[in-house]
Amino acid sequence: KVSDVPQWFIQSINIHSASASSEIMIGWSRFGTLEVSGHTGNAYRQLYSTLIDLIQTFLMLGAVVFGLLYLLLSLSLKSLERIRDQAKGIIENKFIIENKLPFTTEFRSATVAMNAMVAKVKDIFDRENETLRRYHELLYKDAETKLYNRRYLTAKLPDYLQSHSSLAAGVYVMLSLDGIDRLKREMGYQQDYVLLTTLANEMNAQFGDLQNVLIARLNDSDFFAVIPENTVASIRHLVERLMDHMQQKMEAIDSITTYVALGCSIGEYSEQDTLKSLFSRADHSVTEAKDKGNFTIDESHSNEESLILGRDEWRAELLQSIQESRMMLAFQSVVEYDKNDFNVLHEEILLRLLDKEGAIHNAGYFIPIAGSLGLVDLLDRYTIEKALKHLSENNHSAGMAINLSCDFIKKHSNTKWLREELAQFKRHTEAYLSFEVTNTVAINNLEAVHALSDMVKMYGYHFGIDHFVLPDSGADYLQIIRPDYVKSNSAYLEDMLYDKDTGNTRESLNNLTKSLGISIIAIMIENAQQMEVLKNLGITKFQGTYVAPVAMLK
Repeated sequence: KVSDVPQWFIQSINIHSASASSEIMIGWSRFGTLEVSGHTGNAYRQLYSTLIDLIQTFLMLGAVVFGLLYLLLSLSLKSLERIRDQAKGIIENKFIIENKLPFTTEFRSATVAMNAMVAKVKDIFDRENETLRRYHELLYKDAETKLYNRRYLTAKLPDYLQSHSSLAAGVYVMLSLDGIDRLKREMGYQQDYVLLTTLANEMNAQFGDLQNVLIARLNDSDFFAVIPENTVASIRHLVERLMDHMQQKMEAIDSITTYVALGCSIGEYSEQDTLKSLFSRADHSVTEAKDKGNFTIDESHSNEESLILGRDEWRAELLQSIQESRMMLAFQSVVEYDKNDFNVLHEEILLRLLDKEGAIHNAGYFIPIAGSLGLVDLLDRYTIEKALKHLSENNHSAGMAINLSCDFIKKHSNTKWLREELAQFKRHTEAYLSFEVTNTVAINNLEAVHALSDMVKMYGYHFGIDHFVLPDSGADYLQIIRPDYVKSNSAYLEDMLYDKDTGNTRESLNNLTKSLGISIIAIMIENAQQMEVLKNLGITKFQGTYVAPVAMLK
């Protein structure tokens, strides 16, 4: 028995040892036979030891070879992973150029081809973006002051005045110069240019940092600013500072105050206003201001309904309305036109206040006050909770879109809270859900909105931009945020998609949004003619009172 060799090894291998025998003789008589044979244990021991050495050598060589193969495959697969990330980026409307080319011929060729395709798509985006930016500037910018012109104001202002928007109430400021024609004749166009640019710069300095502000030059002598979600009391000091600065600068210019007088009108607007009524009231007020003397501010008091309560009373009323669920949800459907029929895509959620007398008020009635009190993000949380609860209890209902305020976006605690709410909501239902921010919020809070968009999409929901208008810097921010859709005023879309001078269709906006996978929703559809014009321009998704009026959510 060989103790250091396993028995299975001995049994599997038969070793026959050599043997020799010899007769043992005493004289001529045989005494016996002697047989000698080798012991097989040494052979088994040597063979087993050799086997072990071979196995160890093979494992060592195998490990080295496997490591080298793994390293080579990893280098090759990293190239393949980068190609995969490029392809995934294209699906997600990202333009990724891979500068590190693989060493393998096949992967190198694939990477070069992918780079060429991505570069082509990015080139389309850049060219259309630049075309749109230039056309937008030509169409909507005043050549002298670089402010927006009257055409832009009349196209954009209806977004502010729509009854269900939080922008539907705020402050307007109108400044008017008397004597511009005389100034041009007697002092020359250079002095006129200096005066106009000085006024434009001062308006930008005082109002430019306010949320959703809209500043425009109406004509040669009139300037207009719309400041939503504010009150006269909160803006009055900015207007007084503007007039003081203009008085100092105009008096510093030689004899200019003998030719030109400046008057200012300030007042509040609401969802009941129209473009005509708002401009008429502002014109009348600014005329009275100029009649009272140079650098006079006239305040219009036509809309004082929301000022009946003081700040403390408003805070108590808003908090109590939340506790008593008197903050109610309304909705307006967004539809898609397909094969002579309308299909509901989702319903935009709107907030309404039911006061103690039983009257229901639109957002424009209380949102400006809530903003000044710092309660807007609390209202957003309330809206989200109510909407998610409704979707959980009514899985058959259409999906919902919830518009988030700038106050909500800016606070990290709100985003964290929303992530927890969505994680819990995702476990209970697969309903369609979308979140929106206004175009101004997206531009001014790009990093926060980008993070919010990624978080929302991570849970499989959608993200949109409301009241879309191309900014001066172009559409690069859309590439960063990558919204699923943008909503834009029907009048603005008509201007951007149709050249009224030549009768030709402009494809730049469509090409740009398609390159990013963004769909366009036309809002403020008030009649059949508006919808037909936009349908002929390739728009198939609509929102407005003609398509679906606002209704209370039950």
